[in-house]
Amino acid sequence: MMASDESTNVTRIIACAVFKPAFDDLRLQERYPDLRLTYLPSHLHLKPEELKRRLKKQTASAKAGGERVICVYGECFPDIDDFCQQNSVLKVPGHYCYEMLLGRDRFRQLLDEMTGTYFVEKDFLLNFEEYCVKPLELRDEDMKKTCFGSYRKLLYIRQPLDTDLMPRAGEVASFLGLSLDVADVDYSYLEKMLTALLRSAV
Repeated sequence: MMASDESTNVTRIIACAVFKPAFDDLRLQERYPDLRLTYLPSHLHLKPEELKRRLKKQTASAKAGGERVICVYGECFPDIDDFCQQNSVLKVPGHYCYEMLLGRDRFRQLLDEMTGTYFVEKDFLLNFEEYCVKPLELRDEDMKKTCFGSYRKLLYIRQPLDTDLMPRAGEVASFLGLSLDVADVDYSYLEKMLTALLRSAV
């Protein structure tokens, strides 16, 4: 249970919203009563400077309340590791959200199995038009070739709580001219990394 001075034992996780299904599945707040979760919109990966500003604001607010902070982001803006170090923020290791979901070894294995693999997950599939087609102007065939000509396969990273997104994944793969494959995740790596950081934050 929490101590009488509640803030001294509270850990704040600030994470991209793509991790919400994982944290829900892991029941983090049930297991760690002194844990608070803050999700930032996933579309901020399209605006690195805005993401940095929002992360800085949320971190400062948490620190002002005496909370310890854990960041769950990949390298979504260039100096995120320096930012975390300078602000005494713990960070889940990993360059990409897919690496955190799959685990470092499995992620690298999948990369090695076929060069030119394009990773996607639920949030990307549901917002493909906004995140990819419009900003990259992919309705233009030359732009599509420029952006995706080196890819061969679209790999859908399927999470346990996902609805049936295979038809949508097939549509996206077809639009990009890529073959489709699926990798199911179990969150074991993410859980291990989070557990270690939560314990170190005590």
